Amino acid sequence: MMFKGKLVFLFFASFLILTAFASVSEAKTIYVPDDYEKIQWAVDNATAGDTIVVREGTYTENVDVNKDHLTIKSESGAEATIVQAADLDDHVFEVTADYVNISGFTVKGAIGSRKAGIYLHNVNNCSILDNIASNNYYGIYLHYSSNNTLTNNTMSENDYNFGVSGYSLSNYIQNIDTTNKVDGKPIYYWINEQNKQIPNNAGYVGVVNSTNITVRDLTLTNNQGVLFAYTENSTIENVTISSCDFGIYLRFSNKNNVSNNNILWTGNGIYLSDSSDNLISNNSVSKSGIGLYLGRSSNNTLIGNNMSGNAFNFGVDGHSFDHFSQIIDTTNLVNGKPIYYLVNKHNVVVNSSSNAGYVGIINSSNVTVKDLTLTRNIQGVLFAYVDNSRIENVNAINNRDGISLRNSFNNIIKNNIASNNRDGIRLDDSFNNNIYLNNFIDNMYNVESRGSTNIWNSTEPITYTYNGSQYTNYLGNYWSDYTGKDNNSDGIGDTPYIIDSDKDNYPLIERFENYFVPTPSQIFDTGRPENPYPSISGKFVGTIRTNTKIIATKLYTYACEGTGGHTEYALICNKTWCAYAEWKGYKGDWMNISFNRTVVLMPYETYNITIVTGSYPQIHHTHSLKTENGWINCTEFTDANGKKYDEWIPAIMLWS
Repeated sequence: MMFKGKLVFLFFASFLILTAFASVSEAKTIYVPDDYEKIQWAVDNATAGDTIVVREGTYTENVDVNKDHLTIKSESGAEATIVQAADLDDHVFEVTADYVNISGFTVKGAIGSRKAGIYLHNVNNCSILDNIASNNYYGIYLHYSSNNTLTNNTMSENDYNFGVSGYSLSNYIQNIDTTNKVDGKPIYYWINEQNKQIPNNAGYVGVVNSTNITVRDLTLTNNQGVLFAYTENSTIENVTISSCDFGIYLRFSNKNNVSNNNILWTGNGIYLSDSSDNLISNNSVSKSGIGLYLGRSSNNTLIGNNMSGNAFNFGVDGHSFDHFSQIIDTTNLVNGKPIYYLVNKHNVVVNSSSNAGYVGIINSSNVTVKDLTLTRNIQGVLFAYVDNSRIENVNAINNRDGISLRNSFNNIIKNNIASNNRDGIRLDDSFNNNIYLNNFIDNMYNVESRGSTNIWNSTEPITYTYNGSQYTNYLGNYWSDYTGKDNNSDGIGDTPYIIDSDKDNYPLIERFENYFVPTPSQIFDTGRPENPYPSISGKFVGTIRTNTKIIATKLYTYACEGTGGHTEYALICNKTWCAYAEWKGYKGDWMNISFNRTVVLMPYETYNITIVTGSYPQIHHTHSLKTENGWINCTEFTDANGKKYDEWIPAIMLWS
């Protein structure tokens, strides 16, 4: 019986050996273009274990490698074997199978957003060897991939030469050595290292699952800048980063020091994801997509950072404010204005005197935010876990979210203008907030309301004037995308404005400013000068700065006695909007001209004003004129004869 068992075992072992030899013998070598004209056709007809040899030449195609255990190599090397993307909005080589080897190619032309010369997606144990990647969006990119080997690849003249993301970081395992070059400099991709400093010849820095690593005194371009993933107690300082996808990216990395770095022209300047207890200090981020962003990150300290000229200068999200534990003081600036990030505060006012550039109120109550212009941030105003507070007279422009409420209750949002944001107002799990008499204008989405039910009109009837007639009714908000009718001409839409499962039952047909006769405090009036002469028509260029909110739809010009003095053209602008008015000739109310939009001048903001006058307007002969509600200054007045003055100011009134 034992002898019989040995025979069975020997037979089974012999069968396995013969099967293995059979598998090897089945592996074949395919030549391109001999056997198949295109590399893709060779891949389509290959089986596991095959080798595809590509002879020298230029191949215009996009190659999808979706079969395991393939080797694709050039016969004559990368200089002689070029694969050019046929579809510029696709990867040159996209690998979605394990154990694939690609070597000896020049790959180029994948210029579409986030497309790569060689793209590894959700794969393991691939080898990328001796390739040249140029003129792509990304040279080589690893996405959700692990345990791959990159050796002696050269990346240059791509938008971003090299990048790693997602699970590729959390798995830790990549074999990427310094034989890989970006713009002639070595890639340093360190895993499981301690107590070391990145050499100063680095072209790319990725540090994964490491401690006490120093990155210092480098200049990095056209990559991902500096990446820390699962890295602690390390330092990034005095690094200049430009034209990178990320400037500095911390992912699941804690207790690090990021200080005195200069970042510009990046997709994201400093980006924290799931990272806590880091010190971010004295960094400068400019001309980037996002300046400084905290995503699902807590207990970080931000001091003395300066963000300017970015699409969105600053913002926080999700877990970052759920834990109430960021330390962000007013030494942090956005476009020269301080960040107000207040946590656990009560009975506080943030208004025009604060000169705030960003306002975030967290876990607080009885806070008032008013009389501000907030622009170019992730949120203009953020309320998170806030109750019994107010947002009033805020101009939120060109933010991701103009006004954002998260888990906030019983607040009043009134008399605000949110325009040209992604979301005019966004609410997440926020209830019983009273939101009325606001203008939501030309946002990508005027409102985004998730799991929230709120009151979108005044809680009591309001007496108002519309088109010269007086009415009393509930008033909602102005929505630029409202398409309902106003058949009774009372200024209120006949059908509600739908807000997900919520609605504004009294939507305004025009902007809220048009429902109220302005009070003297809302008019900017230079008055008549004691001696308006000498006077002549010309072009006035100057600035206006008010001490109260001014709402105007018209410009009135004081004419010299017995003349037809008037304004032919007026322009008022700040950094985010312009309003203009043109004269229609000597007919009707010719001394007033109307602006193409309501002009709202916020307190202590500076606005540029240009006035082209005709005939003989009254002139204040002074460089700067103080009025009841502000100041007007003369930069230059050029008269009809070309003579220039710096102390001529036309006598005007801005009013509605």
